[in-house]
Parts: sequence; structure tokens; C-alpha cells
Amino acid sequence: MPDASHVGRVYRAPGVTVEAERARAFADAIAGDDTVAEPEAVPPTFAAVYCLFPTLGQLFGDPDVGINLAGLIHGEQRFSFHEPVRPGDVVESQARIASVQEKRGMTFIDVELEATAGDRRVCSGRALLIVRATS
Repeated sequence: MPDASHVGRVYRAPGVTVEAERARAFADAIAGDDTVAEPEAVPPTFAAVYCLFPTLGQLFGDPDVGINLAGLIHGEQRFSFHEPVRPGDVVESQARIASVQEKRGMTFIDVELEATAGDRRVCSGRALLIVRATS
């Protein structure tokens, strides 16, 4: 189970190439019945693909931290966007465990996220993960 000794642990994801077709399919999926206004643009929520999934996947697989996925709740997610991501960009990302707190029998893990494309900082964010005890 995560504890304060894990604060500061960093997970780095190698470059993810943003594929135009995949970004377009993602935009179409979240648009529903609406028309995608900029079909060549990469939607901001695509940050889940190039930043969130590659880094948190490493965190979840870290046996030293030992997150029990059966008790995991994704409590909160937010991103700030600094530069646009474009098809063809190679985005590198990292996640850092910023804090681990015990409250009401649950473990709250605050994770800081950063993503860059070359020398451009494209987005940053935070994720709050809550792990409840399972029987």
C-alpha cells in the first residue's frame, strides 16, 4: 500500500508519437453527434493518451508502491495546457507522487503530471487517486 516513503517517486514515459488518425478518432468519439470543428487539431483531452495512461500505468505496476487496483478510485483529474500538441509531435511525460495521506481508512495519492514535446512544455496536471481497502 502506498505510504509517505513513496513521495517523490517519478515515472517517466518514453515519447509517444501523436498520430493524426488516432487523435481524429478520439475527437470524433468525444464529440458525439456534434461536428468536430478542427478535424486536424489534437483535442486537449488527448492528454489522457500521451500523458496520463503511460505514466500512471507505470505507477500502477510498481510492486513497491502496491496499489490495489480493485480498490482504486480516480478521484480527480485536471490539466493545464501551455502549448498545443500537433499530429506528429513526440510527447514525453512524467508523473511524480506529490503526497500520500491516510484519511477515513483510505489512502489519497496526489500525482503531479508533466508533458513536453521537444523543448516545449505542452501540459501539466494533477491526478488524485484514492485507494480504499478491499476485503
